[in-house]
Amino acid sequence: MIRSRRGFSLLEILLALAILGGAMAVLSQIAETGTSAAREARDLSIARLMCQSKLSETLLDAASGITPQTVMTVPMEPFDSGSLTTFNYSLEVQPAALDGLLALRVTVVAENPNGGPGLAQYSLTRWLVDPALGLEAAEAEEEAMKELAAEEAAS
Repeated sequence: MIRSRRGFSLLEILLALAILGGAMAVLSQIAETGTSAAREARDLSIARLMCQSKLSETLLDAASGITPQTVMTVPMEPFDSGSLTTFNYSLEVQPAALDGLLALRVTVVAENPNGGPGLAQYSLTRWLVDPALGLEAAEAEEEAMKELAAEEAAS
């Protein structure tokens, strides 16, 4: 008489558990990689917005006649109140390749809470006319001289 098997052997169950465990390990690694990439993308987009904001602020100051000054690393508050990442910015002001121009470089770094290299970094560089040159005043004076010469010629 032949006996029929009605269940799985211990070897089959152990093999199924090993396959399941391996699949779970691979899936958890994929989930961790996705979470890490999402965090890095979020930090980079926040750093980009902060960098653009700080550059716009510096350009507005320069337009009102305030000469930009180099700023070493300074902490910034993130736009996202839920963010636990610390952001620092720096402003580098150097003479540009052409006379009378300044090169502004704003860099924002998302600091790594564990130390080491930053989580994300974004930089913007912009050239502008050096406000210390007083070119606007010279242009206004030249315009006044032209008007004066036109008045004298008309009389």
